[in-house]
Amino acid sequence: MAKTVNKLPNRLPYLLMGGHICVDAAQGGLAAVLPYLVLDGGLSYAAATFLVLASNIASAVIQPLFGWLGDRRARPWLMALGVALAGGGLAAIGLLKTYWLIVLAALVSGIGNAMLHPEGGRLANLVGGSDKAVSMSVFSVGGQVGFCLGPIIAVGAIQLFGLAGTLVFLVFCLPYAALLLAFNRRFLSFGLREQAAEGAQETHDRWGAFGVVLGALSVRSIVFYGVTSFVPLFMIANFAVDQSFASALITVFSLAGAVATAASGVVSHRIKIPTLMMGGFALIAVALLAFVFGNNVALCIVALMLIAVGTNIFNPPAVALSQSYLPAHLGMASGLSFGVAVAVGGIVSPLLGTVGDAIGLTPVLLLLMAFALVGLGFSVATAVIERRR
Repeated sequence: MAKTVNKLPNRLPYLLMGGHICVDAAQGGLAAVLPYLVLDGGLSYAAATFLVLASNIASAVIQPLFGWLGDRRARPWLMALGVALAGGGLAAIGLLKTYWLIVLAALVSGIGNAMLHPEGGRLANLVGGSDKAVSMSVFSVGGQVGFCLGPIIAVGAIQLFGLAGTLVFLVFCLPYAALLLAFNRRFLSFGLREQAAEGAQETHDRWGAFGVVLGALSVRSIVFYGVTSFVPLFMIANFAVDQSFASALITVFSLAGAVATAASGVVSHRIKIPTLMMGGFALIAVALLAFVFGNNVALCIVALMLIAVGTNIFNPPAVALSQSYLPAHLGMASGLSFGVAVAVGGIVSPLLGTVGDAIGLTPVLLLLMAFALVGLGFSVATAVIERRR
């Protein structure tokens, strides 16, 4: 029987989504700034790409720490500080002339990103009431939108004002940080976690069950990073398409993913989350097979959009499910799900690049299909756990 669709009890998930947009726009904007730092700032390719590595590592590794802090005592002001630091760090990159100061600014931006996700994810769970999957999908879609908007904002501002155009990120990050701070007391009213009397299924942490879902989320991250890194290169090598066309496919992938993320909460009312996870990974595997052996540009585009749906349709509900296994550590669950899972994808991607250099891109994409099957295995295990719950 389909689950009853509940309305969100308030609009706070949309406020949290705005903060997510801000920090991920800064993270996405950093990648767009790199060519200008090379051409106008005189940085080498290695020095420029190290900035992204520094920012992403700072963001991913520190997130569980902020999650742990949030579990000990509610600190919603961390979100406001995170938005300010994410935007401020990126804004400073365009002004600084000393390389290590630029690296420091990238680290500050990454730390700001890390501050928002655990507390934002914890609160997205709490403010959603009985409709946590929809609340998490609203919060999560902010990341998709931010990554899409960040490069557009950065490139447009730099074209108009030179590298100093990175200051544009202060224009929306600082006011939004102030807005989040204005709601600090409201956020504090939700406390650390829901009481069992309010309908929580469990009152104790189940780290083993959480680890299974985290495994699925980590595999999903590997596929996501792999597709965005290697699909454009595969299209150029196999179909001789223009570089700009190949890059535009990632925009198509992101937009399709954003739509799937926005729909995921509502879909989870109709389909059980483990089943949704299994369907997502199965779709990824089949679509990757069609992408590799389709030998047709139009088919590849359709397959890419299906991969986007598969990787995003279950993500927010799965995060909400993982949080339900750690009712006493919602912040830690958010930090691990948004931080460590993403870090796994970032770590595996260069290893896949080494495989591509050695034996070609087709084996890399087939490896991604194999990872999708591993994710399917984690999803089946999650279904077993849920049946015994």
